[in-house]
Amino acid sequence: MTDLLPEPRVPRLGRRRFLTAVGGTALGALAAGQFAWPESAEALDLDTAPFTLGVASGDPDHHSVVLWTRLAPDPLNGETGGMPAEPVEVRWELARDERFRHVVRRGTVTARPESAHSVHIVAEDLAPDRWYWYRFSTAAEGGAVHSRTGRTRTLPAPGDRPERLRFAFVSCQSWAGGAYPAYRDLAEQDIDFVLHLGDYIYETAGGGLAEFRRLHQLYKTSPDLRAAHARFPFFTTWDDHEVQNNYAADIAGAAGDGRPFLERRANGYQAYYEHLPLRPAQRPDGPDALLYRRFDFGRLAGFSVLDTRQYRSDQPCGDGRKEPCTEAYDPARTMTGIEQERWLLDGLDRSRARWNVIAQQTIMAAFDYDLGPGRIVNLDQWDGYPAARTRILDFFERKRPANPVVLSGDWHSAWVNDLKKDFGDPGSRTVATEFVGTSVSSGAGGWDADVRTGLPANPHVKFYNGTYRGYTLCDITPERWRTELRIVLSTGDAASPAFTLATYEVRDGRPGARRVGAGDGLTGRITDGATGAPLGNVQVTVTDTEGRRIGASTTDAAGEFLAFAPPGTYTLAANGVGYEPAEREVTLREGAGLTVDLGLTRSGARAGTGRTVPGPQSQAGSSDLVLSNDLVALAVSAGSEDPQLSGVTLGKPLDLAAVGRLDQIDWINLPYASVAQPRGANAWQQRTVKSDSVEVVSSTGAEASVRAVGRSTELPELAVTTTYSIRKGEPWVRADSVFTNNAATAVTFWTGDVLDHDGAGQRSGVAGHGTITAGSPADFAPAAPWIGMTGSDGQTYGLLYEDAQFTAYACGIWAMSQRKVTLEPGAAFTLRRRIAAVDNGGAADPFAVLGGL
Repeated sequence: MTDLLPEPRVPRLGRRRFLTAVGGTALGALAAGQFAWPESAEALDLDTAPFTLGVASGDPDHHSVVLWTRLAPDPLNGETGGMPAEPVEVRWELARDERFRHVVRRGTVTARPESAHSVHIVAEDLAPDRWYWYRFSTAAEGGAVHSRTGRTRTLPAPGDRPERLRFAFVSCQSWAGGAYPAYRDLAEQDIDFVLHLGDYIYETAGGGLAEFRRLHQLYKTSPDLRAAHARFPFFTTWDDHEVQNNYAADIAGAAGDGRPFLERRANGYQAYYEHLPLRPAQRPDGPDALLYRRFDFGRLAGFSVLDTRQYRSDQPCGDGRKEPCTEAYDPARTMTGIEQERWLLDGLDRSRARWNVIAQQTIMAAFDYDLGPGRIVNLDQWDGYPAARTRILDFFERKRPANPVVLSGDWHSAWVNDLKKDFGDPGSRTVATEFVGTSVSSGAGGWDADVRTGLPANPHVKFYNGTYRGYTLCDITPERWRTELRIVLSTGDAASPAFTLATYEVRDGRPGARRVGAGDGLTGRITDGATGAPLGNVQVTVTDTEGRRIGASTTDAAGEFLAFAPPGTYTLAANGVGYEPAEREVTLREGAGLTVDLGLTRSGARAGTGRTVPGPQSQAGSSDLVLSNDLVALAVSAGSEDPQLSGVTLGKPLDLAAVGRLDQIDWINLPYASVAQPRGANAWQQRTVKSDSVEVVSSTGAEASVRAVGRSTELPELAVTTTYSIRKGEPWVRADSVFTNNAATAVTFWTGDVLDHDGAGQRSGVAGHGTITAGSPADFAPAAPWIGMTGSDGQTYGLLYEDAQFTAYACGIWAMSQRKVTLEPGAAFTLRRRIAAVDNGGAADPFAVLGGL
């Protein structure tokens, strides 16, 4: 049977029209700077035309399953995929065997142009708990054209008590993020189905139906995605990128292309339905679609699949990662909409399943990014909807549904969380377990280091890793739930090998996960070689015999790291602020992990290449110069360019961190020399001092130093020489800039420095004025000679001047010193300051530490 009524007779298409040579007009760049559309499909590994986009099945129950395909002989040829604007008959078959000797259901359906020639078949009256094979065909001149064969299954009958269920869940598969080796590994697993938790595509600025159709066509050109769809039935739900980043109900999340948002949403929903195996109940009606639904795997597991975008309240407090305002705590706010929330809780209350699963999008556990007394959360996640989360967790505690497990995606990283009644109380009862899956291909962006920094303030997070892409494998029996975090080395290689990052287990009747097994790869611990103390935030890299980086990791607070590489011989290197780098040759063997521990030695004063300042903002390359000691490290550009300081980056600081910390600054524009006083929102963008050379003056000894020699770009006769120097035991680098007037007349200019912090929780400070978070810059008279910046990682940066003859000009995202100088011919002026990076201990006033330096 089909989900369509009988259709009038429609014409057959000639083979030539179906099998047109692929290679239509390229669609060009989808969005500026995002990625380029393939110029031709000839080099793509596509299925046989017109079934180039493959086949799929989905949403099975115990007696039926949805079968899907779409006709697109030329998938890069506009939204039509090369199809004419006329209906086409498609035949389908479902059999008990792969060779179709025992066909149990067959039929004909019409693929119509208004549905992008997609078809959705509901194959009914099937036996429960068994595998089937299916295929499609269409008539053409010279004979029928067949699709590839897909495999699918039905679920156990409602009263059955299966002994085992294995499934995978995935999310976030940005095309710009690379290939899909995660799907290649997934397709080789022995599982029953796949859950997709959203971000199946990533939108562009365009919001037309044609644009969304083209995106889905593009994503389906991945042979690994098509292989996974052909091998297993999928249950899918959306997040935001199927329409627009961070949208909420009928409220846009970005500017878009100017069309009304609900029109964009209708187009996104329509294209989503057209390209996935969904039931007729999920067919959109304009901008509305009923996507939340429930299914059971016998009495073993019940699944509630949520839609946390279409009905949610708007993100509070302007969205983003920030301190939640009063609005966030409004009890009327909802993540799911009241009707869906009631549906969820009623279903859980009636459930008789051994395991009760909530499959949804964003992280449900609380997470505070601020190590200090403040609180910084992600307002797009459940942290922006605490009352709604509390209602669910209260229900878990009061009603005690059997073994609640929450599955989440969205944040491009792997987590294992205890869901607490009260996240502020570590002793509070754990009422459920949450597994957050990493992304298939989408990168973790700048938040990976921010999460790792915040982990000590969130003890309910039992595991976190944002380095690797992959998917999550779940194995359930009546006695236990086992989750295997599968990762791939690189999305830059479609054949990248896959590994097990970690395995966690939940026992029946005991919420909370515990780790089982060691996992694959290289593990170990980095410590202080003298004291044995664990060293966090040490960068660990794995390079092959040709010097290519194969894997990388950053140690956690316990000094532990985890990195992966195929079997072979490698160099394992450890680099952390305040310590001498160390390395060791290691050999990995097939199917065996390896543990390597390293003890590091405290560093003396050094300057030169061969070191890095690790961190999310780290920019320095191998040719840049790093000044380091036992307390701090500063990287100065000797060749790397920052786009915001294009043409004048040479000689300026790029990276800075205190011992045990990671780099959070973008750059320090040190110094500038402007004829006009810098004013306005772009005052920081000074390109007024350009260095011509940077060299090491002293590489070791009591004092190591680097010198940058250049001039003012506005006053060519004004020479500028900056000398950076560092000594052991001091949490700063001294920087003395000498301005010499080589002109025949006097010159007057403004000078100083700009400090730019780009990490989470960024804010400025000026002595005597506390913390500055304003969006627009303002003048401040410092009570002491320093300006600073900080973030949520417990680290404070400061520029400490020799005297207070300057004013400050600052806003929440940068801080600037300003001083007016007049030099007679031949005269010189020296601007002396210390560039500091220190641990603020999580103090209420993170800048108080600068007053003691």
